[in-house]
Amino acid sequence: MQPLRPDDPRQVGAYALEGRLGAGGMGEVFLGVSPGGRRVAVKLIRAEFAADARFRSRFAREIEAARKVGGFHTAQVVDADPEAASPWMVTAFVPGPSLRQVILHQGPLPPDEVRRLGAGLAEGLKAIHDSGLVHRDLKPGNVIMSPDGPRIIDFGIARAADATSLTSAGVVVGTFSFMSPEQVCAEETGPPGDVFSLGCVLTYAATGRGPFDAPTIPAIVHRITSGPPTLDGLTGDLRDLVAACLAKDPAHRPTVPQVIERLTAPLPQGVPSVAPVPPLAPVPPLAPPGGAKRAPGGVSRRAVLIGGATAAAVAAVGVPAAVLLWPESGSAGQDGVPATPLGTPVATSLPNTAVDMLQLAFSPDGRRLTGVAFDQIWTWDLATGKGRSTDFGLDDWQRPYALSSDGRVAAAAARNAPVTVRDAVTGKPLGALPADAKPLTTALSPDGRLLAYLGQDTSLAIWDVAAKKVVKTVPNAVRSTMSRLLFSPDGRDVLVCEGGIRHVRVADRPVRGATRGVPSPAREIGASVTAVSPDGSTLASAASSGDYTISLGPPDDPDHRKLSGGHRGQITSLAFSPDGGMLVSGGEDGAICLWHVQYARQIAAVSGDPKKVECVTFAPDGQSFASGGGSGVTRIWTFPAH
Repeated sequence: MQPLRPDDPRQVGAYALEGRLGAGGMGEVFLGVSPGGRRVAVKLIRAEFAADARFRSRFAREIEAARKVGGFHTAQVVDADPEAASPWMVTAFVPGPSLRQVILHQGPLPPDEVRRLGAGLAEGLKAIHDSGLVHRDLKPGNVIMSPDGPRIIDFGIARAADATSLTSAGVVVGTFSFMSPEQVCAEETGPPGDVFSLGCVLTYAATGRGPFDAPTIPAIVHRITSGPPTLDGLTGDLRDLVAACLAKDPAHRPTVPQVIERLTAPLPQGVPSVAPVPPLAPVPPLAPPGGAKRAPGGVSRRAVLIGGATAAAVAAVGVPAAVLLWPESGSAGQDGVPATPLGTPVATSLPNTAVDMLQLAFSPDGRRLTGVAFDQIWTWDLATGKGRSTDFGLDDWQRPYALSSDGRVAAAAARNAPVTVRDAVTGKPLGALPADAKPLTTALSPDGRLLAYLGQDTSLAIWDVAAKKVVKTVPNAVRSTMSRLLFSPDGRDVLVCEGGIRHVRVADRPVRGATRGVPSPAREIGASVTAVSPDGSTLASAASSGDYTISLGPPDDPDHRKLSGGHRGQITSLAFSPDGGMLVSGGEDGAICLWHVQYARQIAAVSGDPKKVECVTFAPDGQSFASGGGSGVTRIWTFPAH
């Protein structure tokens, strides 16, 4: 759950609002409290849609759909006012992660759990169809894994079997990857369409991917209408049933009662049936292998995976996927940091003068973004989107660059000139290294007060920016001139990265401006890219050449996991989210990939820049990140509300 924004209402009808649960197709959803103290979900239609008669009609239909299904199969509608200036609906609150979240966090479900899931969803669909409705948007994000079994949510595009033109044939609605052939062709869609979607959902639950996944929507549509499903990972009678659900011809698909019968039939060879209720199983948190603390009083990140067949046959109506408290909700992560949402981020380009940013950093409050370019420093006010530049007045700045993780201090050198340290916001010079110091690589402490650098003789020096003197020297600190330097988030240690990590203590107490993240330094020619998780438990690195993979694991463990398949070119930048659960990578192929740290799997990939991605960095709250690219465009990537 996220806090209310300044412009959010504090009261809807008789219900006091406590926080934001997210956004659905028509409006926003809030966590509310009834006068009697019960927690409810309050769905409020957006003001810009309130005057639209079609939206009002759709909202009123959603309310009626919820009331028709009723009882055990719904998140009960407790109140509504479709005629209000801003129409609203209140339902019982349904906690729990979505099926999509469960699969992203723990991977595919075993066959017996897929059968239990299918039985619960099919029985929920039966209740929907018995009420004269067709859901038309059954997908993993619309399945809540609640404590008493899976629930089908979001009837925003449901239609009655005798629906009029508002939702009849000729209108394509739903999520393409899980649509039936008749639906993507905008033809009449009935209960067999929901059976097709159920087959897609069960495939996703069993394999972690949809049966018709493809890179583009046209390719997905072609596969749904003309191609065979990909069912690798499904076996036996479960595979046969799913294949039957995915028949192109609606008449050849089993009915929902037939699906229930096949899923609840006794299994051969001692496989348990769906009748017994299994033990409750928690969903693992979005956290690094080293573990993370949960803030006191934070929202629990435990949720039931699969309920028994009897309890599983429930369907919640009218509450969009925003009711999920974890992780999209921003529940507490490491040391109280909001959990970074899973999903595909959306980009907003910041105004600049086509300057290629080499490093980026957010201010501690997340309101300012600072970028270091070849001969300029840019700062953007993220509340207004306005940016301004400071010209350092140095010709042909050279690597190495450094930017403090609070975005206040920058360091770099012109050709044949010493490294200069400047205030990154004002451009004011703060000092310069001795002329004979020719660093191989540099790093700034989180508050910019200390500059660490490797000399040509592989010694490590710590330079006090304010005192303008070296305060510590470590001879022969590294074995290779390709070693990397990073400061720890608390500023106490310099992290020497060369295969593993070695800590060099520079302060006994955390420095002012200590941060939750360690930014990836600007890439040196021929050197690897390295990032360290906020709690220091995980090292991510990518070599300057090779198979374009990322090594991920504990700093002192050489047997790291490999993240592969995300990039088709050299990886140029890495950054951990503040909660440590997500890693973002950028590459020379222009791609940005998001990786789940604990399960070492890709979450999403986006086109970051037409030329290449130079740098990435997370905002302090973990809800967005920034990227700079070779095309000179700097972007803010925001995870959409669910």
